[in-house]
Amino acid sequence: MDVALASVTTDEAQYGDSLKGSDFFDVGVHPQAVFTSSAITHRGGNLYRASGTLNLHGVTKPVILNFALAITGDNADVSGSTTLDRTAFGVGSGDWAKTDQIGGTVNVRFAFKARRKPSQ
Repeated sequence: MDVALASVTTDEAQYGDSLKGSDFFDVGVHPQAVFTSSAITHRGGNLYRASGTLNLHGVTKPVILNFALAITGDNADVSGSTTLDRTAFGVGSGDWAKTDQIGGTVNVRFAFKARRKPSQ
């Protein structure tokens, strides 16, 4: 799963542009975060856990994504979350590298829709 970091949003709109800049994601140099799954485990009902690696800001670390998957016909809705240590990925430079003003632990939520490719 590739995530275009220029699309990042926060609950506080005024911080969105700062996150995209060189102090944080530096989207000019690192435009994408890439999650590569190595295993998916069914947790019951429509709940799953994907284990894999996340490449963010040029750093690759193991990550676990918990998500819900709902499939209707050829359409799938996926939503989930994980918690990351932004400092482990080098996100936040200068004064923002410290965790006294902005915590090191970040909650990440995601949602997307997928559609089965028509058979040819």
